Amino acid sequence: MNRKRRAVFSGVACVLGLMLAVQFQTTNNPVTRDTRDTWELRADLEKEKQRQQDLNNEIKKYQALLDNYEQSRKKEKIEAMQKALDDLKEEAGLTEVSGQGIVITIEPFNEGEMPKVYPELIRRLINELNRYDAKDISVDGQRIITTTPIREVNGETYINNQPISSFPIEIKVLSDDAQKLQNKIIASESAEDFVRENLYIDSKPENQLTLPAYDKPIRVKYMKQAKEEL
Repeated sequence: MNRKRRAVFSGVACVLGLMLAVQFQTTNNPVTRDTRDTWELRADLEKEKQRQQDLNNEIKKYQALLDNYEQSRKKEKIEAMQKALDDLKEEAGLTEVSGQGIVITIEPFNEGEMPKVYPELIRRLINELNRYDAKDISVDGQRIITTTPIREVNGETYINNQPISSFPIEIKVLSDDAQKLQNKIIASESAEDFVRENLYIDSKPENQLTLPAYDKPIRVKYMKQAKEEL
């Protein structure tokens, strides 16, 4: 009986000892949970956030480049339009121009006489100058354009609604070949017309001439506002 008790006691003691050993081992070495998948997800999420941020930065950079390009294109368009406008104004005679050309002087053929300079004489001379490739013309300080009125009012000749001054009357003409223009105009029919009216016409080439701009209102007929494109 005692032997049996000792055996039971020994068995219980062994079990208790084993349990204590396991408990001690568990306390000193706690079981760690495997969290590798969670960390990997977090790392992937951070990478994706960084990638998205990089994409946003790239988008902003290229958007800024595009905006600058659009502004540059707008500026180029404005500059091109301004240049076209300036060219049109110059062609229309609305700007002061300079260059080589000739100066034509009209005076009475005989001293003491005051012959009339009829509008038709001026118009014929201008037509011949244009035929000989004159670029720009001014008569007595008045710039000649396609709509310039040259007419007689109360016995006086008016150009651009201004009466011509007393003699000598000066006509400035710009030309790419001043000497050639001078030779042609001296031997022209319009020069003979002036002589028949007792007027002397002379000309000389100049390396630099300045013609004033046409400064009178320009009336435009038969024009209506264009519809804007939607």
